[in-house]
Amino acid sequence: MRIARRPLLAALALSPLALPALARAQTAWPSRPVTLIVPYPPGGSSDNVARPIQLPLSAALGQNIVIENRGGAGGSIGAAAVAPAKPDGYTLLVWPTAVLTISPHMMRLPYDPAKDFTPIAMLAASDGVMAMHPRVPVRTMPEFLAYARANPGKLRFSSAGNGTITQMTGEIFADAAGIRLEHVPYRGSAPAFTALLAGEVELQFDPVAIPAVKDGRVIGLATTGETRSPELPELPTLRELGLFGQGGISFFGLAGPAGLPVEVVDRLVAALGPVLALPEVARAMAPVGLRPRLEAGEAFAQRIAQDRAIFGDMVRRTGARAE
Repeated sequence: MRIARRPLLAALALSPLALPALARAQTAWPSRPVTLIVPYPPGGSSDNVARPIQLPLSAALGQNIVIENRGGAGGSIGAAAVAPAKPDGYTLLVWPTAVLTISPHMMRLPYDPAKDFTPIAMLAASDGVMAMHPRVPVRTMPEFLAYARANPGKLRFSSAGNGTITQMTGEIFADAAGIRLEHVPYRGSAPAFTALLAGEVELQFDPVAIPAVKDGRVIGLATTGETRSPELPELPTLRELGLFGQGGISFFGLAGPAGLPVEVVDRLVAALGPVLALPEVARAMAPVGLRPRLEAGEAFAQRIAQDRAIFGDMVRRTGARAE
């Protein structure tokens, strides 16, 4: 008796032993474009992290990476678009420190930063700068502190929004220095920097001001990172000057909705390692004070929890609030 081979092969292919492999083949991630939501307008620090990795990460994953900017409310609008998304790896968040560590201490949020996201990896660490408009009649930190004490409440600083690291850095600095600064929130780092250039405010604590410090459009007084910035090595850090404290570094990470499959997380971390090691990625980030830095797994989860506690203490100590 001759048996038709095609029906037999089809039956074998659909046998119970073959079904798991078939399911894996049909659901291999990613099988379509992946959206990275940046919770700030174009041109800000979060955008300057996402753009350099967009094309190499697309190549590594074999699918297009689409960047979508959703600015406003200190990053919470963009984060609120990711928290309820289906945890399938196709909607991810590029987030700065504040979104999951500072904002919950300062505002009501439509999500729980500790429960509604899956942290994937750190993408970059940030070296910000304390930048000052040239019209302020001082040029050194001691001169600035004397001027600020003689003019309480007359100096304003811009931030990327309420509850951001750029607000908290200014609040922590003012508290440590014993001076009063007025906080003026904007919808992102780029418009906050435009306000500094236009003289709407006198100060900004943000990496986006580094190029303007280097070309002399604004004055740099100190940097805000853990160590001196390679872009501005002549400037001391606020920590060196005893004007910031310990812990709570500024970084940018990648996260997905809660319940993201471990296979997706592992695939992303494996792809990000070589991407963040690319010289062209480092070159693109460097001018705005960003350094590619991969941290994942339990170490990254612990950092987020520790920084959430550190910034919670800082918010309570400084009395920082959403304007």
